[in-house]
Amino acid sequence: MPINKKWVTQVCNCQNNPADILNGMRECIKQKDFKNAAKLFAIAGVYGKFDTYRVKDKTAHQALLVLQQNIIMNLDESERNSLFESLKKELEKGSNNLNEICQAIRKIGFPKYYPKYMIQHGIQAFTEKEGDGLNEKFDSVVSWNLALKEYLHCGE
Repeated sequence: MPINKKWVTQVCNCQNNPADILNGMRECIKQKDFKNAAKLFAIAGVYGKFDTYRVKDKTAHQALLVLQQNIIMNLDESERNSLFESLKKELEKGSNNLNEICQAIRKIGFPKYYPKYMIQHGIQAFTEKEGDGLNEKFDSVVSWNLALKEYLHCGE
């Protein structure tokens, strides 16, 4: 069964950061579309994990968790339960659902945006005014594959 393209088109240009993607997830939840909400949660997570490899300031790496918590904490109990049930079903390690999601995310590719949302979350945004906040020895291909494996267990 092919993946619903609705969630892919929301992030397919690789320019949407996790904050943007999680706002799309919030809209899916409002529409009771928990399956696509779970898929958007997955790609936002992979993008956020990728960003932790390229953002130098380790204090900024909690930005994704904060964004996720802001959405989940504002759901009512029924929405939260439905989202968690969908996350469990769609992202089950080794499942066909997860395999399809991993393939779709690989096809979309790694993010092309500047991770300002994460850099501004860290302490260095206030203490260091020089530099762009990125790791100088960042390898996007290695980091992308690592993010897919570590965050979603793609390929396991």
